[in-house]
Amino acid sequence: MDFEILLWIRDHLHNPVTEAVFPVISFLGNAGLIWLLTAVVLLCFRRSRRAGVLVIVALAVTYVCNDLILKQLVERPRPFLDHPELGLLIDAPSSWSFPSGHSASSFAAAAVLLWETRRPIGVAALVTAALIAFSRAFLFVHYPSDILIGSLIGFAIGSLCVLAARRLAEVRSRRLG
Repeated sequence: MDFEILLWIRDHLHNPVTEAVFPVISFLGNAGLIWLLTAVVLLCFRRSRRAGVLVIVALAVTYVCNDLILKQLVERPRPFLDHPELGLLIDAPSSWSFPSGHSASSFAAAAVLLWETRRPIGVAALVTAALIAFSRAFLFVHYPSDILIGSLIGFAIGSLCVLAARRLAEVRSRRLG
């Protein structure tokens, strides 16, 4: 089913515009770039500092769990390696395919922003994360299941980071109170 979805994307969504746009969208997720820049901006304002710190923490935890542990355990080849006929529009990634690191990091950051900032920011972050995640299938560097699982892992880690920070704040408040 994964491969059939990629074929559908190729046959129905590829055109000169999308082939120019999705590599740029994917680039925003490289090394969590857009999310790290977002965290830096959040750190500049006292009101959003905690969200900035949590984005960085969520990205770090996600990187360790997803890229350093899960990818190495599963060792799933990327679609363009399994199916060279798909072709590539970007440089070939050298890491394993499952789960998607772009999707995991994007949804980890988006989860933090959803729970820790105003609703429009959180919704914009989720839309951005979804676009970055989809770009990885569009570019044939991930199977849809890599993206789905990576997105779920990232969202769970981001949400757990927020929950842990809130619990820690409650404990600290009780001790001081």
